[in-house]
Amino acid sequence: MKTMILLSLAAVTALNAGSIDEAFVAGKASGQIRAAYTSIENDAGGKSYGTALGGILKYETAEWNGLKAGVGAYVSQKLHAASGNADKNELNTELFDINGKSYAYVGEAYLDYTMDDLSLRVGRQQIDTPFADTDDIRMHPNTFEAAIATYSAIEGTTLVGGYVTSWAGYDSEGTVSKDKFKKLGGNESNGVAVVGIVNESVENLALQGWYYSIDEVSDALYTDATYTIPFSETIALALSGQYANFSEEKASGMDGSVYGIGAAFNVSALTLGAAYNKGSNDEGKSVSNGFGGGPYLTSMEEWTIDGMNDVKAYQLSAGVDLANAGLDGLTLTALYGNFKSDTDGTKVTEFDLIASLELSEAITGDISYAMIDDKYDNADGSGGDVGYDRFLVRLNYNF
Repeated sequence: MKTMILLSLAAVTALNAGSIDEAFVAGKASGQIRAAYTSIENDAGGKSYGTALGGILKYETAEWNGLKAGVGAYVSQKLHAASGNADKNELNTELFDINGKSYAYVGEAYLDYTMDDLSLRVGRQQIDTPFADTDDIRMHPNTFEAAIATYSAIEGTTLVGGYVTSWAGYDSEGTVSKDKFKKLGGNESNGVAVVGIVNESVENLALQGWYYSIDEVSDALYTDATYTIPFSETIALALSGQYANFSEEKASGMDGSVYGIGAAFNVSALTLGAAYNKGSNDEGKSVSNGFGGGPYLTSMEEWTIDGMNDVKAYQLSAGVDLANAGLDGLTLTALYGNFKSDTDGTKVTEFDLIASLELSEAITGDISYAMIDDKYDNADGSGGDVGYDRFLVRLNYNF
C-alpha cells in the first residue's frame, strides 16, 4: 500500500534568527540533481525515447519569529544526442515540456508559519494526501498553489485543512504543459477545499479519513486503515482496507465508489503482497486518482483504476531487500496487475520489474521495466491492441 504522508515539508534544521536579515543569511540551500532516461516501445510498432538532466535547486530561510520562506527552481534540460528525433516521431516528451523542449519554472515559492503544534504554509508547495500528491515518477514531483494548515497537539493525531487552487508537474499535463500551473478541476473550477485526519494512537493501527470538495467537479471521501500484526522481530503481517466515494457535480463524470483490501506478509528480507479493488459506477461514470498518482491498493507503475467503469482489479507483488546478500541499499520488486471492465470492454494486464538503489542519503536511483498488455473490444466486434513496454532509469544526487 502506498504510504500517505500529510505534507512534504522539507526537513531543514530550524535556525532561530534575530532579524529578517539574519534569517536570509542563515538560510540553507538544498536540492537534487537528477539524470533520467525513458523509452516506450508500442506493441503496434514504433519506439520513442528521451534523456534529461536537471533537478531542483531550493533555498529556505532560517526561522524568524515562527516565519520562514522557501523558493525552488525546477529544471529539465534535454540531452539531444540521447533523445529521439521529434520529426521522426521518436521523441518521448515525458521528461520535457508538452512540445518536447527543455523547461525551467518556479515549482516552490512559499511562506511558512509555525507556532507550537500549528503550522501554516501558503504558496507553491509539495503536498502528499490521498487525492492530491507529489507522485514523483518522472523528472519532478507535482507541486500545488495552496494554503495548508496542520495541527498536531492531540497525541497520535494530526489534523489537516486547506485550500488548493492550481498545480504543475507530470500528472497535470493535458493541453497545457507540465511546467505551467493550471487550475485544479479545469478552467471553470475555483479549486479544492480539503480536510483530513490521520490517527496512529492505537499501537500497530494507522487510520486516516479525508474530504475533498472539488468545485464544479465532485465531492470526494476517502478513508483507509492498516493494521500490522508482528509475529516476531522479522515476521509481520499487514492488513489494509480502503474506501472512496465520488459525488459528481455539473455532469463531470467523476462519480462512484471504490472498495479495496490488501495484505503484505514480511519474512526477514522478503515481502509478499496481494491487493484487490472494486469500483461501482453508473454508466459513463468513473472514479479518479484525483490530482496525482492516487491512493489505490492495486496501482501499478503505469496503470491504475482511474477512469475505468465498474472496474475489478487485483495485484500480486514480491519484494526482496538484498542487504543480507551484501548488496546494501538494493531492493528488487516484481508486481503483476490485472484490470478489467466488462462495461468498457477493457482488460489490461501489467507486469513490473523495479530495482531501487540507495547507496547513501546523497546517492539514490531506480530502474523500472513495465510491460502493459492493453486490448479492447468495441460494440461492433472490432478491437485493437494499444499495449506497450516502458523502460525508465533515474539517478539522483541529493544535497
